[in-house]
Amino acid sequence: MSFILLNTYKAGIRQATFERLFAQFYSLLSVADQLEPGELYLPEEIPSDKRFNQYGSGISALVYDETESLIWQSLSSTYAIEQGKIPLPLTLPGEPTLDSISLAGEDYFQFHYIAEWESESGEVSLYHFVILENKRPFNQVIETYRNTLWMWLAGLAASLILILFVVLRWTLKPIRQAVKELRRVEQGLLDKLSDRYPQEIRLLTHNINRFISNERHQSKRYKETLGNLAHSLKTPLAVMQAALQNEAEKQDLERICSEQLQRMNQIVGYQLQRATSGPQVMMKSISLKPAISKLVKGLEKVYSHKGIYIKMDISDSIKVLLNEGDLYEICGNLLDNACKWAKQKVKISAQQQGLKTVIQIEDDGPGIAEEVRLAVLTRGKRLDESVEGQGIGMSVVKEIVDAYRGEIDIDSSKLGGA
Repeated sequence: MSFILLNTYKAGIRQATFERLFAQFYSLLSVADQLEPGELYLPEEIPSDKRFNQYGSGISALVYDETESLIWQSLSSTYAIEQGKIPLPLTLPGEPTLDSISLAGEDYFQFHYIAEWESESGEVSLYHFVILENKRPFNQVIETYRNTLWMWLAGLAASLILILFVVLRWTLKPIRQAVKELRRVEQGLLDKLSDRYPQEIRLLTHNINRFISNERHQSKRYKETLGNLAHSLKTPLAVMQAALQNEAEKQDLERICSEQLQRMNQIVGYQLQRATSGPQVMMKSISLKPAISKLVKGLEKVYSHKGIYIKMDISDSIKVLLNEGDLYEICGNLLDNACKWAKQKVKISAQQQGLKTVIQIEDDGPGIAEEVRLAVLTRGKRLDESVEGQGIGMSVVKEIVDAYRGEIDIDSSKLGGA
């Protein structure tokens, strides 16, 4: 861009010089007179421009005949005498030219014009008019313009860079804010990105928040699954431990261990399935009594030291639309809690009420006070820290029952407990 501007300016100055020297040529031509063919007269001093009459003024005029012999020069010029003949360009008469030449280490503009002069006898003579102008002022103007141009372009570039910096800084401010908030989220100081972002990046921050929420939910889900798995494996392990300690059951130890290992394998598969998938839409109904019978037999072995008796009141015809693993989780946790708190008696019954199945588990323990009945359904909540447990079972039951859109109620039992 600067190259184009500079060349355009140079061309303009050169054209102005050409027109000015062309006018100087006409002023010389106006005072010239041919005495005879080949002999042209010009006054020693040129009245139109006093610089022609001053030595070292920077402009001078010379006239040559058609043999290119010097026949006149202005007082300001001594080049023809001191330096010899000045080279003349090859042009046709009536065609003005402007060239650049060097003389005595100085650069000059050379205006050249071949004028035809006809005598009274009709003879035509040719005269070369040459005007030399020192290029030093021209070069100084160009240099000043170049410096000014570079200064303005540099200032413009600096201004554009500054404007671009300000615009980018202002434009990227929300991105920097999002990065800061992401760091705070990473450090645990924030839960999510704020909603105060421009429309252009709001979708991005919304998706980031969804990603953060999904990751936390997934992490929580895996953590809870591990807790649920550990909690669910306690009963089969306790059954095997009780069988090992009971001399009367040692002959059935292999069968008991095989059953419980199979149960543990089912529990692991069930918990993995829960951790990696959502609730099932299509399920088969299963008979309630056989599943409960397995749980009762196992828990009676676990709590044999307390002499717990578990009474079942379940019809063979009752079926429930539940995943088998979910049924074991619900009834297993509730029966385990009942046995843990009972003195001697636990009862499980089931009734079909229209499309609903009501399963009721009772014990003769101390019961649960009304003001804390909702609290026991909270994960990690334990009413008595002295009793073995992690406070996971009841929350797992509530989670599964909620997934099936069922209800869980805690009330006082006719046996005296819950």
